[in-house]
Amino acid sequence: MAIETKEKIKLYTGNYCPFCMRVKSELERLNLDYEVVNADEDGRESVIRLSGQRAIPILTIGDEVLVDSKNIIRELRRRYS
Repeated sequence: MAIETKEKIKLYTGNYCPFCMRVKSELERLNLDYEVVNADEDGRESVIRLSGQRAIPILTIGDEVLVDSKNIIRELRRRYS
């Protein structure tokens, strides 16, 4: 059973994105509950609005926006390990 956090976690991802897969793996390893938004299908405008760029993955924790898989994983470990 996944761990629910106080802040809602949302991952903006794509089907063929190896960096997104790394972030997903870390979320699973930490057993965190999160929502997935497929940026390839329906979330590209949201990605641009959140970060000002088209690059994924993007992770939101509450109102905070995190970009770049290395930064996202480092922050997840810092908060939830």
